Amino acid sequence: DLHKEYRRQRQMCIRDRVKSIWLKEAKMKKVSKMFSVFCSLMFFGVLWLQDARGVTYEDYKAAVADNHKVQIPGVSQGDGKDLEGRLYQPEGSGPFPALIALHGAGGIFPYQLWWAREISKKGFVVLFIDSYCTRGYLCAHDTDDNDPRRKKIMQVWQKVSPRQRVMDAVAGYRFLSQKSNVKNDQIGLIGWSWGGSSALFALKVARRLSLPNGGFKGTIAFYPNLKHLKGSPQWTRTGPIGQPALILYGKDDVLESVESYKELLAEENSSLISVVGYAGATRKFDELGDLRTKSHPTGGEFTKAFHSSSFEDAVKKHYGMKELPEEMKKRLEEAKKFADDFTK
Repeated sequence: DLHKEYRRQRQMCIRDRVKSIWLKEAKMKKVSKMFSVFCSLMFFGVLWLQDARGVTYEDYKAAVADNHKVQIPGVSQGDGKDLEGRLYQPEGSGPFPALIALHGAGGIFPYQLWWAREISKKGFVVLFIDSYCTRGYLCAHDTDDNDPRRKKIMQVWQKVSPRQRVMDAVAGYRFLSQKSNVKNDQIGLIGWSWGGSSALFALKVARRLSLPNGGFKGTIAFYPNLKHLKGSPQWTRTGPIGQPALILYGKDDVLESVESYKELLAEENSSLISVVGYAGATRKFDELGDLRTKSHPTGGEFTKAFHSSSFEDAVKKHYGMKELPEEMKKRLEEAKKFADDFTK
């Protein structure tokens, strides 16, 4: 009898183990498919932008002007403050996938609004959250980093902490979810510097946020200060990045480090993360401007400059091909079909 009971218990353990492995594999296959859809629709879907070499300061001015100012109700999980945002919408009634854009320590810059405008032209609703204006810090969107008001807010940027910026993204998510021209189950994030940091945090705390329709579907993060994040308790005490993430940074950016990204890619769920590091590029490689030195209270002195080859590569790889290769067109159509079936 003891022998029979031992065999029964052993068989149950083996069955449960096999079931566990099967469920894990099934889950990973589903995540892999979702990752493929996200990459195809969010990265390849935001394609055909103008040639990077054609970007001008006049384009920046147009992007600053060509949007709708919106009021976004705050959420109780944060400080409850209502927010302002800049909304870019494609032509047509939709519904469209959407991105919530988050700015860094210096506020919203014209080059970031250029990205938002160009992305919207290709079939995405883009909501750029202003985490500063209604809190009385900075409302300017049309100046560069020589604006003394930007220097002032950079010195006290943590008055709007990364946690609060995540809550601002949550407010944006709830705002977009109620719009009839938005696919409320296809809302992602894009952010620059500490906005990119906050976007990554939003993926790490996704389960705690309990957002409807599956929450944020992924993020694109430009130079998100990873080497400073990885040592913080907020980073180590939160979960793994559980949705697709694309990170773009310059390898000559002293606020970043190649080692920190290698460590990130060794973590759990790293298959969902894609990191692109550009040799020779410094901070803000995607903003027009000559080499200049700035200071940040957290990171100290650093340089920033437009790096055309890195910018062009970022645009062409993920946004700006004027004509897709036939194989990529096929993959895009397959991904669109899967996305349609997946969301039925």
